[in-house]
Amino acid sequence: MALITKDGDQAEQVVDAPKIEFPCENYVIKVVSLDVDGIHAEISGRLKVHAPEMDADAAGVNRSSKGRFVSYSFRIVAQNESQLSALHTDLMSIDAVKMVM
Repeated sequence: MALITKDGDQAEQVVDAPKIEFPCENYVIKVVSLDVDGIHAEISGRLKVHAPEMDADAAGVNRSSKGRFVSYSFRIVAQNESQLSALHTDLMSIDAVKMVM
């Protein structure tokens, strides 16, 4: 598995990184963003471009204790590393998004 930098570039391989066999069902994408109006719809829309089978309504949602941040957990069928890299880059281009895991 490759590590992806904030810019969406592939970092050096980690020697003991777990191996992912593609396609990988139930691959979890976690997104942390500012809690702003319409952010769930924007994130879901970008995810649907890369993983059309994803069910946005089934996303796990957690809000920070002070209500400034919200985190989402989406499950997709990961097809390959290039899909994950493109998805990461697309999500990080949203101003309110602070982290994608």
